[in-house]
Amino acid sequence: MQYSNVEDDKSYTATWQDSMPDIAWGTLFLFLGIVLGYYLVIHSALDGSISYPVATLICAYLAFASFTVAHDAGHGSVIRLGSPFKPVETIVGWIASIPLLLVPYRFFQKIHDRHHAFTNDPDRDPDQYTFGDKWYQIALNCLWIPFRYHVLSVTTIRHIKVIRDTYPSTIAYFVVILGLGTVLVQSGYGTELICFALVPNVIAVFVLTMFFDYVPHHPHKSRDRYHDTRIYPGKLLNVLLLGQNYHLIHHMYPRLPWYTYQEVYHQILPDLEAHGAPIEDIGGGIRPGFLKSPNARNVQEDGKSVNMLLKVAEIERLTPDSVSVKFELPDDSTQPERANKRGQRSSTGEAKTRLQYQAGQYITVSKWLAGEQQTRCYSLCVSPNKGELKIGVRQTPNGLMSGFINRELEAGNELVVQGPFGDFVFPPCDTENHGEGQDNKIESLILIAGGSGITPILSIMETALEEAYKPAVHLIYACRSRDSIMFFDQIESLNAANPNALNVTYVIEQNTLEPLGVHGRLDGALLMSLLPDLKFGDKASATGKAEFYICGPEGLKNTVVDTLADNNVNMKCVHIEQSVADVTEPVGDRHRVDIILADGQRQALRVASNQTVLEVAKSEGVKLPHACGNGTCGSCKCKVNSGLIDDIPLSIPGITLDEKSAGYTLACQCRPLGDVSLSEITT
Repeated sequence: MQYSNVEDDKSYTATWQDSMPDIAWGTLFLFLGIVLGYYLVIHSALDGSISYPVATLICAYLAFASFTVAHDAGHGSVIRLGSPFKPVETIVGWIASIPLLLVPYRFFQKIHDRHHAFTNDPDRDPDQYTFGDKWYQIALNCLWIPFRYHVLSVTTIRHIKVIRDTYPSTIAYFVVILGLGTVLVQSGYGTELICFALVPNVIAVFVLTMFFDYVPHHPHKSRDRYHDTRIYPGKLLNVLLLGQNYHLIHHMYPRLPWYTYQEVYHQILPDLEAHGAPIEDIGGGIRPGFLKSPNARNVQEDGKSVNMLLKVAEIERLTPDSVSVKFELPDDSTQPERANKRGQRSSTGEAKTRLQYQAGQYITVSKWLAGEQQTRCYSLCVSPNKGELKIGVRQTPNGLMSGFINRELEAGNELVVQGPFGDFVFPPCDTENHGEGQDNKIESLILIAGGSGITPILSIMETALEEAYKPAVHLIYACRSRDSIMFFDQIESLNAANPNALNVTYVIEQNTLEPLGVHGRLDGALLMSLLPDLKFGDKASATGKAEFYICGPEGLKNTVVDTLADNNVNMKCVHIEQSVADVTEPVGDRHRVDIILADGQRQALRVASNQTVLEVAKSEGVKLPHACGNGTCGSCKCKVNSGLIDDIPLSIPGITLDEKSAGYTLACQCRPLGDVSLSEITT
C-alpha cells in the first residue's frame, strides 16, 4: 500500500500523533495497580486491618479507575494496531470491565464509539440524556445510564450490526458475573459481595456518569469539534479524575491514552483559545467559571456558524401542506455587549445571539427517523437583518423529514441544525461583474420561484428591498393553486409596503375564479410577456444591470434558463439554486475498489479520486461498519491490501500515523488514486 506524497503537517492538529505511544505503559501500570489494590484492600478488610466501609470507598475508586483502563482499551489506545501483543489489550479490557458489573467490555466499546461519532446528538448519542434540573433528578439519571445502554441495544440501535454482534459476549459476560455472585453468596460471602463490589459499583457508576457524561457535556447543545465538551484544567483534578477534566482533548483525539491529555492540552492551548474552546477555571480566574462557558452553548466563529441543538420557537401553518419553522438561538447573557451589537433581547431581557448568513443561504436540519439519521437542506426565508432563523418546509410525497416537520414537530422540540451553506446569495458574490461602485449597482432584480422555491427567494427579496438604492424588484411566483402559495401574507405585506419598488406576479396553474395573478404554466413565452420593460440582448449583456435569481423544480429552472439564454442574457447575471447531491459528483476516472467484508463476501465499487469509499458504498447499499463519517471515531477502519490511496490528513483523529504506515485506512476518508483492494477489519 502506498500514499500519495503530501507536505508534513506541522500544525497543532499533528501534536496528538507525537503523543501516541506504541504501548501505553501508563494505562498498563494503572491496570496492574488496580488489580493489586483490590487484592490488598479485600485482604486487609477480611483480616480486620481496615473497616468494611473504608474498603467500600477504596473499591469504589478502584472501580472508577478500572473504567479508565477499559475505556483506553476500547479506543485501541493501549497497544498499537498491528502489534503481535494487540490481543493483550482485549484481555485487559475485559478484566477491567469486571468491577463495573453492568457494562461488558465489547458492548461498551461499540456503544461508546457512537458517543464519539454523534456527540450531543439527542437521537444518536447514547450518552445524550435529559438529566433534569434538580440535583436528585441528575443523581438518579446518572445511575440509570448503564441500564439505558442495554435498553438502547435491543430497541433503538438493535438494527446496527456492530451492536448486534456484541450480544453473545454480553450474554456470556452476565452469565459469568451472575455465576460468580451466586457462588460467593452460597459460600457465605454475601456481605463482602455487597461491600466490595455492589456498593462500590453504584458509587463508581454515579461518579463516572457525572464526570464523563453530565459535567463535560452540559448543557449538551454544541456539536462543534472544539465546543462539544469542556476543559477545567488542574493538576490535582487530573490525578483524581484520571484526565477527564481535559475531556475535550479526549474527544478531539480519542486515540490518546488518558495520561497524555494534560500534556497535549498545554501543547495545543493556543489553538484551543483561537477557536474559543470552553475552558473554565475552578475557584476563580480569567476564564469563565465552572460550567459557565458560553462557548458550550452558543453559535461559533463570532456568530458565523452553527452546529448544535436548537429549540423550535414557533411553527406557523402556511398552506395545507407547508409550514414555517422558527428556531430559537441561545441566550448570550454572559456577553451582553457583543449580543447587543449583533443580536436582540428576548422577552426575559436576555441577550440573544444571531447567526450571520447571506440572503439565499440554507441550513441543514437532522433528525433520526425510520431507523436512520435524516438530514435535509432548507433555505432560510427571512432577511438576515431580522436576526431570525426561519425556514419554510413543504411536505413532499413519502418525505420522511418534511412529513415529520409538517405533522409531528412541535414548538419546544429540538433539532440538530448546521450552517449556513450555499453560494446562491444576494448581493451576488461575483465580484468581477458586481463591484461596490455606483455604476455596478443592480437596477432590476428578477426573482423567479416555483413552489417551495420561494423560501430563499423571499429572503433575497426582503434583503433587496432593504438596500439604500432599492433596485426594482419583480417577483414571478409559479404555483399550482391559490392555496399552495407559501408565505402569501408576507409577500403581500412587502408588496403593500413597497409599491414603487416591488412588482409581484403569481402564475397559477389551476384556473380559479379568484382574480389573482396569471393563469397557466410558466413557459418561455409567458415569461417574456411578464418582462416587457427589461432590456435584453447585447446591451443587457454588457451592463449587467439586471440580475436573475431562480429557484424551483428542475423543469421550471431549465425553462427559465433556456429562455434567458435564447434572449442573449448574460449568464453571469443568472443565479440558480442547485440541489445538494447525496454523493459527490465523480470527477475523472472511476477506479475499481474491491472490498472483502468480515463475513467473507466480496463487493466491487467504482470510486473516483474525489469520492470516498464509504459514500459510494452507502449509495450502492454496501454495508460497511461506520458511525461519524468524518474520521473521528475510527469505526470504519480497513486494511489496504493493494493499491494507491490519497493520504489522510494528520488532523483526522480516527487513525494514527503508525496505523497508516502499517497499511490501514478509514473508509470515510479513503480516496483511491487507482484500483484498490480493501479488507474490513473487526476488533
